[in-house]
Amino acid sequence: MKKGFLAVLVFAATLSQALPGHSTPDNGWELVFERGDLRVQRREYRGSELQEIKGTTRLRASLAATMALLKDAPYNDQWVYRSGGARVLQQTGYSQAYVYGVVDAPWPMHDRDTVVRFDYTQDPRTGIITIEITNFPDFIPPEEPLVRVPDFGGFWQLRPEGDGWIAVTYQVYGDPGGRIPVWIANYAAALSVTRTLQNMAWAVQNYAGATSAEVAEPAQ
Repeated sequence: MKKGFLAVLVFAATLSQALPGHSTPDNGWELVFERGDLRVQRREYRGSELQEIKGTTRLRASLAATMALLKDAPYNDQWVYRSGGARVLQQTGYSQAYVYGVVDAPWPMHDRDTVVRFDYTQDPRTGIITIEITNFPDFIPPEEPLVRVPDFGGFWQLRPEGDGWIAVTYQVYGDPGGRIPVWIANYAAALSVTRTLQNMAWAVQNYAGATSAEVAEPAQ
């Protein structure tokens, strides 16, 4: 018990260092991290003690390259924070996919797994891409000893800004399930969004030059 409690305290301290403060809430959103173009905010979610997290950043990348990164399930564990791997379970063309993923939780917590559906759309007028994330926890049976995440959802948004830049928004909420203190779950969610968006800046460079007939780039 003492070792487990100590591990939780160390984990929480690490999260606190990554999220060094907060500012006055703005329309329900509270700023918890800001560095350069990266901003991470949090707010209450549907009256729950668990929080919704929103991260925004800017990338020097094409829409097609960013989509290639997001759709590359085998590469997921190289840049998504604490990803234990992902695989596509079912896919309908380019626009929809059911994806299984593992969350590599720090000891002494059990690893989690998720099944979500990603739905892709692009506004033909603005070029903005939205990828809705919907939870489907019963799509396949749970895989013991993993804890199936009971509630998760959100979206990615990619907005072209011109001159080779895009604005990225990653907004998520979720209940990790199992016996995790709420304050640890909230810190972990904010840290996950922060680290994932930080990693995205270098990871997307691996897809420079990618093209797709399904992705319309903004006119130069």
